[in-house]
Amino acid sequence: MSFIEGFFIGLGMIIFVGPVFFLLLNSSLQYGIRAGVSVALGIIVSDIACVVLCYYGLSKFMIVYQNQFWIGIIGSGILLVLGLNYLFKKPLIIEDITINKKEWSTFFIKGFSVNFFNPFVFVVWIGVYKYGTQKYTEPLTLSIFLIAVIIGILTTDLLKVFLSDKLKKFITIHRLKVFFRITGILLLAFSMRLLYLVW
Repeated sequence: MSFIEGFFIGLGMIIFVGPVFFLLLNSSLQYGIRAGVSVALGIIVSDIACVVLCYYGLSKFMIVYQNQFWIGIIGSGILLVLGLNYLFKKPLIIEDITINKKEWSTFFIKGFSVNFFNPFVFVVWIGVYKYGTQKYTEPLTLSIFLIAVIIGILTTDLLKVFLSDKLKKFITIHRLKVFFRITGILLLAFSMRLLYLVW
């Protein structure tokens, strides 16, 4: 029961359309499934890090204003750089690209950092963790619940990757350019919003 509930909570996270969503789509559209999966794995590892921090009682540390402020500043800076990159990036449609280990790690780090340095991700995970501890008092059941949430999130992220890859055949250079510009503007907006909220 705890697994089913956790899994559907993880699937429900699809309603949150944030900066990682656009990073995931762009990486998949331009560089293919492997790049998208690398980003998704980075997102999931950062989510696991959030759960570990909650488990070891560091959630109080993360919700302290001063700490949220600096995490928000770092996150805003990362989003600013990515937004400017997409805003001025030259669109290329790359077929049958092979991702080497260095490029794989770059996509992984992007996914991890954009997700991890977003204070609102911590807020969501603190809420999920507190809900889990209140409903599931047994350590094993709680662990199953949290693992199921992570599996649910990974499932939605991978679905986004595979669906965007299917849409790739409809993408032209012009459409990709427009999508890049929109993504760049949205990432800059997320950056400014994050900076405003933590200031």
